Order: sequence, then structure tokens, then C-alpha cells
Amino acid sequence: MTTGEVAMIESQLREDRAKLEALQNMLKKSSTLTENMKERLTQFDDRLIRLKGQIMPVYDEMQIKIRAQTNGELAICELDKVARYYCLREDLDHTINNDIASSVPGYIKNMKEVSKAIKFFLDNNPNSNEVKRLKELFHIGLGSMCKEFEDVLKKRARNISIHDMSSDEDHLPVIDLLVPEAKDNLMLISKWIEEHHPFVKMNYPAGVDFVNEICSKYVGVQNKFLREKLEVLANAEQLALFANATPLTGRRVRNPELTRKGSKMTRENMKRHSKRGHKRTPSDHTSIQTIKEDINVEKTSRSFSKVANYFAQLIRSEYYQIKDLIPAPLCGRVFENIVEPAMTHFESEGVSLVKAAKEQILNNSWVAVFPLIMLYQSLNKIKCSLISEDQLDFESPPLSPISNLISMITTCVKETLDQFKCFVEDDAVKTSNVASDGTVHQLTSNVMSICGQLLAFEETVGTLLKGVQHQGTRQLPRSNIHRQMATYINGILKALEKNLESKSKVYDNKCLSALFLMNNYNYIRNNLKESEILSLLQDNHHDGVDLDARYIDWIHKQMEVYRLWYQPMLDAMAEDNTSTVFRESDKLKDSQKDAIKNKFKVFNSTLEEQLRVQQKWTIPDPQFRNWVREDNGEAIIYKYEEMCKRYEKVNFSSNNKKYIIYSTIDVEKTLSMFFDQKF
Repeated sequence: MTTGEVAMIESQLREDRAKLEALQNMLKKSSTLTENMKERLTQFDDRLIRLKGQIMPVYDEMQIKIRAQTNGELAICELDKVARYYCLREDLDHTINNDIASSVPGYIKNMKEVSKAIKFFLDNNPNSNEVKRLKELFHIGLGSMCKEFEDVLKKRARNISIHDMSSDEDHLPVIDLLVPEAKDNLMLISKWIEEHHPFVKMNYPAGVDFVNEICSKYVGVQNKFLREKLEVLANAEQLALFANATPLTGRRVRNPELTRKGSKMTRENMKRHSKRGHKRTPSDHTSIQTIKEDINVEKTSRSFSKVANYFAQLIRSEYYQIKDLIPAPLCGRVFENIVEPAMTHFESEGVSLVKAAKEQILNNSWVAVFPLIMLYQSLNKIKCSLISEDQLDFESPPLSPISNLISMITTCVKETLDQFKCFVEDDAVKTSNVASDGTVHQLTSNVMSICGQLLAFEETVGTLLKGVQHQGTRQLPRSNIHRQMATYINGILKALEKNLESKSKVYDNKCLSALFLMNNYNYIRNNLKESEILSLLQDNHHDGVDLDARYIDWIHKQMEVYRLWYQPMLDAMAEDNTSTVFRESDKLKDSQKDAIKNKFKVFNSTLEEQLRVQQKWTIPDPQFRNWVREDNGEAIIYKYEEMCKRYEKVNFSSNNKKYIIYSTIDVEKTLSMFFDQKF
């Protein structure tokens, strides 16, 4: 090892020793500090122990004083309560007896104080006079609350008018029957009496059941309220309806026993006939009276439907008000007792309306069925709305009259539809009432009018024809409804066609008989095209034929019969095999002259006779009338013109104009005068 290496090691050793000495010094200082801190902490702990010993007695004494003070305050408070209980009778006597109307919440607060006082004395001194006196005061308070309940119901009811009601039958709103503030007070009274019912039963075992008392008072007041409001709304609706009424279906349906289509028996025409010596027969008077009855039934039915809607809104509003004011276990009985009397009266009015409609239907006033159909729709919508929104049971006593009324109307409408079909069939033997002018028969016009209006109520009528009543929101498929309506109307049309064929045989004149059938077939065809009946029947493939084409074919067949009237004219104008083309210079034989004269005589006499006859006939449809006139002209005028040209320059008479009376223009004018009574 070299000297340099030894020197380096010694130098490193000195440095390490210096560091070790420094560490030893630091360790000594740390030990000194630790000892000092331990000594000081020990001294602090001793001081805390001495301080606790000095403070705890003071603290314990303070807590004892606080508890004593609190107990004293509680005792004083309880003594105040006891003292107040002893004075409560005197303090609240005047308030309990007289002051409920000023503040129902304040009155209930006082009643709570009385009930607490009674409980205190029953627990601590049940035989004291105070118990008896407070019970008397409490009983008086209960009576006052029941009386206030009744008074508020009577005096704070809202003045409901038509303007408050909704005309929407699909959604029935809930109407506030009471002023909101009054209803809040009634809810407080009802709730408080219900909550204290066990206390009252326990302390007044033989006394009045105040829960039943307020229910009884509620039933009495609301029963009268419901009947009065229903009467007011009904009267107001009738006044409004009769003052400004329109027909149910948008157009007046003529009574089958009064007029016929095409006769134009307006008031002015009736006056004109009266001036000409026409006397009103008993049947005329009966028919006019029937029309008045129709109008009254229609208006009454519309009014009744509106009132039914208003009544349903009142029922629904009453239903929810009962839920708010009457204890839940008693709601059903209270609702039944309130609604049942008014509902019974409502049902009797509905039954009277149905009977009135039945009487008119029995007199063949078939239009009376439409108010019943409208009423059925209205009642059924109301029923569905109340079932879906409120889950009301319409088989229960209070609401069953509505179901009964719907069933009664259903039966009546179904029977009427069946009877109407039988009437159209059976009326075929009644041929004495056909018109002498061959116009559209009154039965045809009214049958088509009724069928068209039945189609406006297709869903309802189709359902009734199927014999199924609406139940809730469940309905027949539309295809079934279309099929039922198509089957029924097709049956009516077949019966009508058979009827018209029978009636046409009354006419002695075959041409007039054919004209009668053409008028009626044309009227039926036009009505089928104008309404949706034709598409309904075609879509459901009844008989598998084109109805429009069938009626056109029938009209053309009858037109062939009608053309028989001018066959003598055609025969006269026809050239026979012996006819010769004459020149002006030819000298005719007497037989030839007589033959030519006879041709013009037959033509002239036939034209004049048919003008006299067919002027009295009627074709009410202008287009159809023009078509028949044009057909006559096409068949006659050209041939007459040819005949005139053939003989006008032939000397078949000393005065040809004696026989060639009419020019072709005159013939055309004459034919245009057919079916026109003004000439």
C-alpha cells in the first residue's frame, strides 16, 4: 500500500468520526427535549384534573337548577291548561253557540279544545260536573256544525245555467256545484266530524250519529238542488229550442199521409185550391195535426237529449263532490239517494217521449223514429262516457233507468224499422190513393227520404238492425254495419217496387200506368245516385246487378208501353203497299182522297186528344220530362213532316188546309205542352 493510499484512508476516517460525533450530539439534544416535553405534559394533566374537580360540582348544580326550572314551567303550563279546562265552558260558550259562520277553521279549533278538555276530565276526574258541562257544549258545537253544513249547502250553491254546461256528449266536464271557499269549509266540517266519530260514539252512545246526520242533510239539500237545476235547465233548453228550432236531420221529412212528391201542395197552392172550391177533408186535418205532432216530438226529443247531457254532467259533478264531502264508506248510499228520485223522473219523461213517438209511428208517421235514434245516440254516448271515465255501474239502482231507457228505445226503433218494411209491403193493396196525373207517389218520396236519413245514422241503425246494443266502447265492425244497412234498404226497395207495380194497375190507361212507373223509377234512381245508398248497395253486391242499369232498363221498358199512345198516328202516317206518289196535277180517286183525309183526321184527333189528356199528366223531374218530350218529337215530327210534304200539293180536297191543320212547328209546340197544366 502506498503512502498516498494510506493518507486517503486516514482522511476518510477523520470525516466519518466527525459525522459520528455530530450525530451523537443531536441525539443528546433530542433526548433532552423529550424529557422536557414529558415533564410539561405531566404537569398539564395534573392541572386539568384539578380543574375538573373544581368545575363538576358547579355544573351538576346548574343542571339541577335548569331541570327544576323546566319542570316548573311545564307544571305552570299544565296548571294553565287545567285552569283553562275549568274555564273553557265559560270562555267558549258564546263562541260555540253563535260564531261558526264567521270562521269555520277557528270554530273547529275551539271544538278541538273542548274535546281535549273532555278527555282530560275523563282521565283524571270522570265524575266531575265539568265533564257534563263540556259534553253539553261539545254536543251543541256538533249540532251547530251540522246546521252550518246544511246552510252552506243551501246558500252557497252556484247558480248554474245552460252557459255553464258543455254540449260535448263524448266528454262530460266536472262542474263546481259550490263556491270554492264554501266547499273548503264543508270539507273541513265533514273531515273533522268523521275523525271524531269514534270519540262521539264513545261519549254519546245513545245520541245522534252526526256522520249520518250530515249525510242525511246532504242528501236532502242536494236532492232538491239536483231536481231544481234539472228543471231550470230543461225549461231554458225548451225555450231556446222552440224559439229557434231546426229539423233534426237538416231537412223536413214529409209525412207519408200528407203530400206526395211533385204535387207541390204548398201553403199558397192550398189557398188557391181552397178558392177554387176545394174543401178540406177530415184526412187533411188529421195529416196537418200529425205534422204538428211530428214537429213537437222532434223538438221535445232534441230538448230531452240536451237535458240528458246536462243531467249527466250534474250527476258526474255530484259524484265527485260526494267523494270530497262524504266519508268514503257512505259515498255509494248517498249518491244513490240523491240521484235516484231525479233519475226516476228523468226516466218517466223519457218513457213518455218514447210512447208519444210510438203513437205517431202507429199512425204511419215513420219520421218519428229519427228523434228516437238521435236520443239513443245521445244516451249511449253519455253512458259510455260515464263508464269509461268514472267506472259507474249502470246496472245499479241509481243509474239503471238510463240503461232501461236505452233498452226501451232500442226495442222501439227495431220494431219500427221492421214495421216500416211491412208497411211498404202491405201498402201494395192500398191502391186508391194513387194520383190521377201519374206523378211520383207519396210513398216513393217518403220511403226514399227515410232511407236516405237512415243512412245518416248508419252506425246506430246497423247496430240496432243486428240486434246488438252498444256496450261501452265495443262496436260492430263497419263491414257488418254496411251489410246490415244494405240488406235492410235492399228489402225496402224490393217491397217498394212490388208496391208500385201493384198501384200502377189501378190506371185504366196503360200509357198513364207506364208514366207512373217511369216517374217513380226515375225518382228512385235519382235519389240513389244523389245519396250514398247506391254505392252502399253496390259495394255489398246485393243481387249481383248494377242497380242504376236495372232502373234504366225498367224505365226504357215502361217507355215502350208509354209510346203506345202515338201508335195510331204512326200507323196513319205509314205508307202502305198501295200508296202511290202523287203529283200536283194528278186526279185522285174518291177512295184515295178519303184515305189521305183519314190519315190527317187520325193524326189531328189523336194529337188533340192526347194534348187534352197528357196536359193533365205530370213529370216532376224537368230533365226526365224533356227527355220524354224529345222522344215523342223524334218519333212523330219527322214522319209528320214527310207526310205533309207528300200530300200538301196533292188535290185530295177542295181545301187541304181543312185537314193539314198543324205545321211541324205547331206539332212540336203541341208536344211541348204535354205534362204542363198551365197551358
